[in-house]
Amino acid sequence: MPWFLLIGAYLLGSIPFAILVCKPFGIDPRRAGSGNPGATNVARLLGKKWGFLTLAGDLGKALGPVLLARYLLASHPYGDWWLAGVGGAAFLGHLYPLYLKFRGGKGVATAAGVWFIICPKALALALPFFLLAVALSGYVSVGSLLAALVLPVAVYGLCPREPFLGLALFMALLIWIKHRENIRRLLRGEEKSWRR
Repeated sequence: MPWFLLIGAYLLGSIPFAILVCKPFGIDPRRAGSGNPGATNVARLLGKKWGFLTLAGDLGKALGPVLLARYLLASHPYGDWWLAGVGGAAFLGHLYPLYLKFRGGKGVATAAGVWFIICPKALALALPFFLLAVALSGYVSVGSLLAALVLPVAVYGLCPREPFLGLALFMALLIWIKHRENIRRLLRGEEKSWRR
């Protein structure tokens, strides 16, 4: 059973909601705007309504499998490890989707969906850092990078279980790796502000 949950989570995580939302408009978010198939780029290309729809899809494709895993594996002796694995699989599906030749988004929304189920208190602590950083800097990427740093600390303090801490560190590392182009643009002063 747990292996099927892992595979299912990865396949659900691979669903490219940004591309599905943009397709009726004849736009490929991988070739327009920032080139990232994520909610922020969709909002820039089509407006906030469609960005929020993409965000909901990216959240939901993690929420669903992780919630199901928590229910089915509640009495499993290694339930926490499997739960972390399912969350990680959904996250990896978004970053490296099977349907897009393993070239996906940056995983912030999908990660939020995972932590909403696994440790909502940690997510609630990281979220204000994200919002404040975006509000002060004007850059979603800055908020994402800061929240990725805060999350493992929040998990350590609020949900101190080894598999969850490992997952938080793993996600933070990959989010920073996937944002490497944003970091370069920030350093060059070329990053696109949410305000423009």
